[in-house]
Amino acid sequence: MSTTGFLSDFSLREIFQFIDQGHKTGMLSVRLLPEAQSTSPLSFYVTSYIWVYQGYIVAAAHKLDQQGLVSLIQQCQMVSDRVFDKLVHWCCPIDEPLGLYLKNQGVLKPEQLKQLFHVQVLQPISSLFRVKEGEFKFEPKKFIPTREMTGLSVPAIILNKYGLIHSLLEQVDNYCLNLESLPCLLKAEVRGQRAEGSHVLKMWD
Repeated sequence: MSTTGFLSDFSLREIFQFIDQGHKTGMLSVRLLPEAQSTSPLSFYVTSYIWVYQGYIVAAAHKLDQQGLVSLIQQCQMVSDRVFDKLVHWCCPIDEPLGLYLKNQGVLKPEQLKQLFHVQVLQPISSLFRVKEGEFKFEPKKFIPTREMTGLSVPAIILNKYGLIHSLLEQVDNYCLNLESLPCLLKAEVRGQRAEGSHVLKMWD
């Protein structure tokens, strides 16, 4: 049974807590309401899709065409077009995360997987914490597209902390732009906290 609602009633932080505590598996979609689309940092993307497995965030995208991670790898030019096309379209098994498959083939390095996960999952979701006007829908047991998976995951509850830290960093950065002569100790402290949380990334089993 799907769970639906509005971010004005249930914040993203509460939704992730629900996912974490219930060890939920499925897909969370967040759609911006018209009044939020002009001011949101994600205004170009009306809907965001987040896949979770047993309480862990495993992938995120703005479309359901299963081309998000593929496009990201191509944009970052981590793999030659010829090799990438052959591996993805002819060799990659449908039941294995794309990123993990490319790593096992020696095409991607573990550090590159982390970079992809950061851009594909952590950055977009942290921006969603700033969205106040939107509606959400959680569909349990929804198919998780392996083509959108790096093979890394992070507990949903950790993203609550990550989103808060990311927001603080932005505030501190803006503050430092106006007060460049003052030591920015808070900025260093918050970034230290973010670094300490980096160990929570889990490889898909």
